[in-house]
Amino acid sequence: KQKTFSYTIKIADFYFKDSAKLMVKRIKEETKVNKAQIMNISNTTFRVFLGPYNNLNSLQKAFNDISRIDFENIELIKQ
Repeated sequence: KQKTFSYTIKIADFYFKDSAKLMVKRIKEETKVNKAQIMNISNTTFRVFLGPYNNLNSLQKAFNDISRIDFENIELIKQ
């Protein structure tokens, strides 16, 4: 049985969708990462994340690119 490699990079959770949109815009302007997305967790929680990434090299490249922003709570989440 072959295991699949699928990870996302969680940037942050926001209370307002406008704040999440601003973060996605900032990521796209300041880095080379194009996979920034917003997930609606609840009525008042919006998650900004990158991915999904299906191999280690692309995950590592995105993680290194996003580290330029100096955001403290970046997490890797297995899908």
